[in-house]
Amino acid sequence: MGWNIRWIQHRSSGLVHHYQNGVDLEQMAEYKGRTELLRDGLSDGNLDLRITAVRSSDSGSYSCAVQDGDNYAEAAVDLEVSGQWLG
Repeated sequence: MGWNIRWIQHRSSGLVHHYQNGVDLEQMAEYKGRTELLRDGLSDGNLDLRITAVRSSDSGSYSCAVQDGDNYAEAAVDLEVSGQWLG
């Protein structure tokens, strides 16, 4: 059984990125084409998500839930987008 990883935006409970068994799956339209799960670190337990073309609306809390067989873990992170980064 492979990894099942979901990054979720708390504000909308929307699916920011969904990765399962080596494949990127559905996500909310707001993030289409802007997210990438950095797979190089998966074997070490790093579930980093890259968001490109960052918008101020991306600010907020996110959670990452991962399941691998019977193992499950969840963590929350806060993202603050500063005006200096906006193009």
